[in-house]
Amino acid sequence: MSPAPSRLPVSVRIAATGRYLPPGVVLSEEIDALTGMPCGWTHAHTGIRERRHAKGTTAAEMGKQALLEALPESGWGGARPDLLISGAGTPQQPIPCNAALLAAEMGWDGVACFDVNATCLGFVAALQVAAGFLGCGLYQRIAIVCSEIASAGLNWKEPESAGLMGDGAAAVLLEPCADGSSAFLGARLENAPEGVGFTEIRGGGTALHATAHCPGSNTEQFLFHMNGPAVFRLASARIEPFLAKLIGTGEGRWEAIDWVVPHQASLPALTHIRRRLRVPVSKFVEDIERTGNVIAASIPLTLHGLIRSGRLRRGQTVLFLGSSAGFSLGAALVRY
Repeated sequence: MSPAPSRLPVSVRIAATGRYLPPGVVLSEEIDALTGMPCGWTHAHTGIRERRHAKGTTAAEMGKQALLEALPESGWGGARPDLLISGAGTPQQPIPCNAALLAAEMGWDGVACFDVNATCLGFVAALQVAAGFLGCGLYQRIAIVCSEIASAGLNWKEPESAGLMGDGAAAVLLEPCADGSSAFLGARLENAPEGVGFTEIRGGGTALHATAHCPGSNTEQFLFHMNGPAVFRLASARIEPFLAKLIGTGEGRWEAIDWVVPHQASLPALTHIRRRLRVPVSKFVEDIERTGNVIAASIPLTLHGLIRSGRLRRGQTVLFLGSSAGFSLGAALVRY
């Protein structure tokens, strides 16, 4: 069966972005103490100096703060979105979905709500969904919010993964673009099932229900686990052929792309991927040193910083790129 003809590009505009970082700064030296590693170990292995850990708040409350920063900048004149998508990888609770909890926090009655969970690629996946809806005219204003509290599930017996993760929230507001000057240009998601067990939290679902938790016996099954070296090897092997299917392989493929906004996984991973893909240093945005790996919020938080700094200008092209549990790779190309 032949694939459906492409209807790209889709005229979509990023109207505004917002962010929220909880006030609790955790230095890498504190992670060293919690994990029993020598002072300086966490920074040396992750490239992260500090990250935020949320205390006494919820993902919905954090998402609300990100939305409250974004909405006044949107030009929507106080109007709320027609659709609210949560792209977070950490659920506040099993049900209802994060988007419904956030809508309740905002006091929004009648707004369509659902979650897109692709762990660290949640924003990239949600962006594809939103572009499709805007392109067919089903919605006119869409808010994507990624609000993550990764610190709640860290395993301090795994120093590398425990030192990577940070908390935070980002909001991205989208709308149609009448003149086509801004657009969703394309995207790709691809899964490699041999890596399905490399990054996981086994407990809490139906296979290992919360009622099966026995403190002191199987607690680690309910905490974040990552086989970092295995993820690194799989990502390295697959990233080049994966990206070639979206932007090609020619020597000049980076000339048409102004910025590469990667998932902020770890500084060694970012450095390796940039070199492997031969991305010019001047186009590759790193923002991990002060925030850590904030799961799905990582890419939109980095995007927000790029916009607020004035470096990203209207008409420029941005490539979002990352990997996630599953094992999945994802990328999206947008003209801002």
